Amino acid sequence: MAPPPIHATCWSSEPAPGLGGAIAHRFAQGGYHLTLLARHTDGLAKLASDLADTGAVVDAVAADASDPEGLRATLTSLYAGTGAPGVLVYNASMLTPDSLLSSDVAHLHQAYDVDVVGAIVATQVAAPAMRAAGGGTILFTGGGWADHPGPAWGTVSLGKAALRPAATMLGAELAGDGIRVASITIAGQIRPGTPFSPDQIAEKYWSVVQSDGTWQSEFRFDGT
Repeated sequence: MAPPPIHATCWSSEPAPGLGGAIAHRFAQGGYHLTLLARHTDGLAKLASDLADTGAVVDAVAADASDPEGLRATLTSLYAGTGAPGVLVYNASMLTPDSLLSSDVAHLHQAYDVDVVGAIVATQVAAPAMRAAGGGTILFTGGGWADHPGPAWGTVSLGKAALRPAATMLGAELAGDGIRVASITIAGQIRPGTPFSPDQIAEKYWSVVQSDGTWQSEFRFDGT
């Protein structure tokens, strides 16, 4: 029996170029059917093509994480057609240098929608489908700004700090349904050719999903 699909929600300004693609490649290698989501599907065309060349089944769907209700509608329609995702990876982030003192209300709302609200909405939509299927795994991409907030990166620092307890609370509510929820804190700058290369981080996502040991609400990647 083929494994259930992984639905990876990506954002064009993810923490560093290549992480979403590396996660997709790792799960494709593991035999998963991939559905890649991003604000603009043009940027996913080459990734989808590369994955298809390896024999993976892959779809690309437009979904704007800064529009929570639009995201809800897109995911609701998607899961109605594909069934429950075995894994949902929420890797969206509005990575924009900014200051809380100078950010207007519209910018603050947009950043929080992308960094936090979108993850909650995606979970709200995925949970009933996963529950009906008997379980699943939901992972949020966290970051070191939750540990060390930076004034020059105000909104993403707030977002990553809020994403961690969101995963904890959602996981506590869903554990009885066999649905595992966790954040993965990437405690360093993502950069190819370093211990924080996208491929090495993607391997962490894979190992977390495959784990059958004691579950925890936060996993950390520190380059080892």
